[in-house]
Amino acid sequence: MNAQNRVMFVDDEEGVRLGYDRYFSVHGFDVDTAKNGHTAVSRLRETPADVVVADLRMPGMDGIELLEWIHDEQPETKFILLTGYGSDKIERRARELGAFEYLNKPIHPDTLAAVVTAATILGPTADANEDEEVGVEASPTELVPAPETQKASSLRRTLEIVFALVGAPILGLAFVVFLPVIGFGAFFWMLGKRVSQRLQTETD
Repeated sequence: MNAQNRVMFVDDEEGVRLGYDRYFSVHGFDVDTAKNGHTAVSRLRETPADVVVADLRMPGMDGIELLEWIHDEQPETKFILLTGYGSDKIERRARELGAFEYLNKPIHPDTLAAVVTAATILGPTADANEDEEVGVEASPTELVPAPETQKASSLRRTLEIVFALVGAPILGLAFVVFLPVIGFGAFFWMLGKRVSQRLQTETD
């Protein structure tokens, strides 16, 4: 982990923001904070972040609305939604908008650090609708990718998975030095989860 990984924390509680700032700065991240969604959007327009971690309930623009803006304006930014008032409906909406992860509070800082680190090395969840054109009905032959396209897609996903598996031991060594055992285990749990999702997507 190093300062080239920029993470923004969005929370309306000042104490929470200060805590995240201190913890993640010590662990090598370039940290920015915002007290609400509107402030976050203003700062992200000036300097995009690699990862945005936001609370769900905030005055004005809430976490889901901030995620919608990132989905439309800065899709390369990974988004992690935190909430103590979660529901299946909110989680589904977050996933639909491409959230990297949905976490319930309270959460241990080491665990959150592991998830943020995973977000910096693994791509966002693929949007099932990203290649569809609204209002245009494709013919049956158009829905079947050409053999060359299928091979390229398979190769790309295979390389992504191999990269993640090869990089995991290296990053794991960094966790031994910088994070306690909780963060170490949480990272590999996240890595396994993401690889499983990619394998399932490839199978489908």
